[in-house]
Order: sequence, then C-alpha cells, then structure tokens
Amino acid sequence: MGSRLWSVFFLLLVAAITFGALLTQSAATLAISSSITVAEDFLPLPVTPTTALAPTETAAPTPTAVPPTPTEDASPELEAMAAEELRPPMDPEVLKEADPSLQTTMEWNPPPLPVPLARHPYDHYWFMRPLRSNHINTGLIRYPYGSTGSSQELRIHHGIDISNPVGTEVIAVADGVVEVAGWGHRNSEETITSYGNVISIRHDVGYQGKKLYTLYAHLSEILVEPGQRVTAGQVIGLVGATGDASGPHLHFEVRLDRNAYRSVRNPDLWLAPYTGTGVIAGRVTFASGNPVYSLEVVVTDLDTGKVAYRTTTYAGDSARPDDLWNENFAIPNVPVGRYLVTAGYGASAEIEVQEGLTNWVELTLTGASSTDEEE
Repeated sequence: MGSRLWSVFFLLLVAAITFGALLTQSAATLAISSSITVAEDFLPLPVTPTTALAPTETAAPTPTAVPPTPTEDASPELEAMAAEELRPPMDPEVLKEADPSLQTTMEWNPPPLPVPLARHPYDHYWFMRPLRSNHINTGLIRYPYGSTGSSQELRIHHGIDISNPVGTEVIAVADGVVEVAGWGHRNSEETITSYGNVISIRHDVGYQGKKLYTLYAHLSEILVEPGQRVTAGQVIGLVGATGDASGPHLHFEVRLDRNAYRSVRNPDLWLAPYTGTGVIAGRVTFASGNPVYSLEVVVTDLDTGKVAYRTTTYAGDSARPDDLWNENFAIPNVPVGRYLVTAGYGASAEIEVQEGLTNWVELTLTGASSTDEEE
C-alpha cells in the first residue's frame, strides 16, 4: 500500500515539473517574438493616391517670319549687304581646310542641266557651276557681268559675284591645268592684286580654236598649285574675302583666247542653266545700230503680269560680248514661260523661254534722239 502511494506521488511530481517547464518556454518565446521586427515592417508606407496631374503644355516656338518678297521699291543695296551678313566669326587667314558645317544645305537650287550643253549652234553651256547646288551658286543680280552695279558707281564687272560664307568649297567647272594659284593674278598678260587669293585654270576644251580659261578670286584658301591637273567638280579652294572685296564671295570669270582681264566673256552664257530654265539674252541698240550702254531692261512674266527680272545693258566695251551672239545683256536661269522684255523709249518684244537655250531678243530704240545717243 505504501509503495503504491509513493508511485502516484512520483508521477504527479514529474507531471508538475514538465508542465512548469512548458510554461517557462512559452513565456520566453513570447518575450523574444515581441522584440523581433517582422518583414512587413520594412515595406514602404502606403501612398495615398492623388489626382493625376495634367501634362504641362509647352508653348510651341513661334516660327521665324518668312522674309517678305522684295518689292520694286526695295533698297538697291540689299544684294550687296547680303554678302557681308553671311560672314561667319572666323579668321580667313587661319582657315586651312573646309569647315564641314559650311558644306551643309544653305539654299538648295534646282540642279543644273548636264554639261556640255548646246541646243543652239551659237550656244556653249559647257561648264558646271563653281559651287554646289546646296549653296548659292548664281551671281548677284545687282552687279551682273558688264554692269557698274545698282549705283552705277562700281567698275565695269568682268565676271559674276557669288556670295557665300568664308570656307565654302569652290570647285573646278571643267577639266584642265592650273595656270595661276597665289596672291594676285600674275602672268605675262597682267598683274592684278585686287583679286586677293586667286586661281586660274586653262581648260582642256577650247572654243573656235581658242583657249578657254576660268578664274576664281577672293579665296580664303588655295588648295591647288600651278601645273596641277584638276578635274571637273574637284575642290580647288575656299570662298573668302581677300583682296578688294566688301564681303565673302567668289568672283568668277570666263576668259577666251588669252588669260587676261580684257579677254573676258559673260559667264552666264557658259554655265549650265538650272533644270526648267533658260537664259534671256539680247541686244539693245539705237536706230543707228550702236549699242545702248547702262540702260535698264525689264522682264515681265506674261502669265502673272508681274515684273520678274531687271538688269542693265553692258556699261562699256571692256565687258566683251559673245563672239557669235554679240549680246549686251543676259539674264540667267529664267523659268520656262512667256515674257515681255522692255527697254527705254518703249522698245519691247515678247519671248518664249525654252529650257537650256539662249532665248534671243533684239530691241531698237527708234524713239531715241541723236542727243540721247551721244550721251
């Protein structure tokens, strides 16, 4: 009996000890778990949604106004000023090679017709243009070949002036050999320093048994040397304002027979016209047949009734006419169409301009007096 009681007592004691141990372990677990930060505590705080903001409207840039079409009352100095305004902030004396940024599009022109071109027995459009079509490559209308400028105070022009920034690439208009490359045009015929840096080329092709030359003046840099063979389209120099020049431009001449200042011909009768255009050339004379000098010639578009071009007859004999045409004015790159050409004293004639041709007109001043002719 006594041993059975001790066995029961022992079992109760073991149970009590086990239960106490379990209570102690649970309390410890609860204490530890209360000090641990759960993973959810690391999540970002919830963001209260807000009303979506409307996108900010960026004001569209105001487009630059297109320059107005010059009127007949426009200042006669606009063309001359354009060359000066194109000058970039660089020193042409230290420019040693073409600036790639200047070879990008400035003013796209229609492509010239393929050369050589001669759709009339008297024509000889044999030369490509001395600047590419993504640059200005036609002469200033205010100072064409043979004129003394809009003010009639300049020397008689023996070439054409093509305005472009300093550093624009100049190309040879046809195959040939460089005769002069340096400061001033110096040979057995002449010494002219007003050209500044200048190149002249004797071309492989001639005309009526005579040699043909072209001249490129006022360059900022010369990229060829005397005796060097060049090909049509080859870069030979860079536009500049050296010598006697009011702004950066290329002065371009065509010379026949001799490489001389007084052997020039009108370049506009040698450079290929643009696609879709022709050249109006003609001769204005007194009733006696003598040429009229420095007389305004006006070309009106008959389809629109508006004045399309103005020029003047050659100012003197030093601007030599073509050997066959014997013109005393020429207007290049006139779009195909019908025009009325008028000169002083009511002389006028209608003309149909055809592509790639010299479209000829003759005007006689029958109303002019002998006094007018003497003047």
